[in-house]
Amino acid sequence: MTNDTQILTGKTEKLAITSRFLGETRQVKIYLPHTYSPLYSYPVLYANDGSDYMSLGRMLTLLNKRFTPQKATPFLVVFVPVDKNIRTEEYSPTGERNEAYIRFFAEELVPMIDEKYSTIPLASARGIIGSSLGATAALHTYLQYPRMFQILLLQSGAFLESSLQAVRNRESHHGLHCHQMVGLKETAFQMSNGTILNFVDANRKMKDLLQSKGAQVEYSEYDGDHTWGTWQQDLPHALDYFCKHSS
Repeated sequence: MTNDTQILTGKTEKLAITSRFLGETRQVKIYLPHTYSPLYSYPVLYANDGSDYMSLGRMLTLLNKRFTPQKATPFLVVFVPVDKNIRTEEYSPTGERNEAYIRFFAEELVPMIDEKYSTIPLASARGIIGSSLGATAALHTYLQYPRMFQILLLQSGAFLESSLQAVRNRESHHGLHCHQMVGLKETAFQMSNGTILNFVDANRKMKDLLQSKGAQVEYSEYDGDHTWGTWQQDLPHALDYFCKHSS
């Protein structure tokens, strides 16, 4: 039986990106499975709230376990951090820095990752994961760059009417693969701006809307609330979904 020492074999690298859109240098972390080789090409999953997915989501442990022994097709993960003081400004569709963040993500971050690492530079092998407003940012990044991303892992997305309308505005979402989940206790969560959002209703509406527009949606509801405990419970399934649809 494989022990923990043998399991923890993945490598994490740091990469600093100076963004003309954000007007700052942001340091991301890239997870490389222990089998990574420049002789092969790999799908890439990008994570909003990257620092939280590494610590609170314990995602590195999940990744190492799934790739040791080779239980699943390996992929890279790019953990994108955010300053919590300006998180809403960058992740909310109405935030002052949202457009700049999305352009940084699609026009600077992705090309640099594709240049530095051996990736599969196709939308079908590229996805974004996010929780709450991080899921909202993931959705809107796809909406602005649908030819770059075809896989979304949306955990308790904070979907206000502006997000629903943005999805309606596109004629079709054929080709999009979406893993979506929410906790059944997320019925009255207060957002940072004071808005009370029923995440269950919002996510059900989003699921129905995406499906009506041709997207393939895997949807789950958990007996949980708006916390990392709920999202961590879903993470293995989300990673399975990405692996299945990016291979």
